[in-house]
Amino acid sequence: MRFHYAEFSDAGSVLDTEQGMMPGLSFRLAQRGHAWEWEGLAGYHYGRVDYTGQTQSGVPYNTRTDEEVSDYALRMGRWFEGSYPVMPYAGLGYRRWDRDILPASLGGLFESYRWKYAWLGAKILAYQQGASNLTLDIGWIKPIDPVLHVDFRGTYNVSPKLNPESRDGLRLLLTSRMALPENTTLVLEPYFEYWQLGRSPMITTGGITVHEPASKTRNSGFNLRIGRVF
Repeated sequence: MRFHYAEFSDAGSVLDTEQGMMPGLSFRLAQRGHAWEWEGLAGYHYGRVDYTGQTQSGVPYNTRTDEEVSDYALRMGRWFEGSYPVMPYAGLGYRRWDRDILPASLGGLFESYRWKYAWLGAKILAYQQGASNLTLDIGWIKPIDPVLHVDFRGTYNVSPKLNPESRDGLRLLLTSRMALPENTTLVLEPYFEYWQLGRSPMITTGGITVHEPASKTRNSGFNLRIGRVF
């Protein structure tokens, strides 16, 4: 996964960015009965990426950040036949993202973002020949009550919990499934996902006042799976 995260000031200028490659694992379990289909998905990525930002006083500050992202989702839909069969679907998911900003000249900072999310969209069967097919998957994603847990790594003796504003996101997948011998399949799946959170309310705890800036995450990647049909 190509990870790209950015935080923004209230005026819309970029405060900091985190970018880099993150390897991971992807799993899928699905079942289709008549026209109905349910699907369970799980993904995990971990990597160290580049952090480019600034201190609270505006001094440029560059370091590295350990990123850990896990995502689980369950969705269900119904296929409708036509020249290009389509399956509208609805689903729920859970996402956790931990970012550990490593100490350079300053102390470290650990943040853990967690939220459930709604997932609505449609699959479009663009091509099929036998057991091989190509499917376009377009979905709207919306965080539900996102929460951010902050650990200042001893710089401040507080661990605030912040509530960023939930905003609309997008997830696109292009799934190419090729039939192999003995009921096995090879799946190639490029994807793009866009998450957006608004600024959190300001809170005061332990004598300090903190908030979470608005942010945008644009991840693109590629899943390679070996599957088996039962």
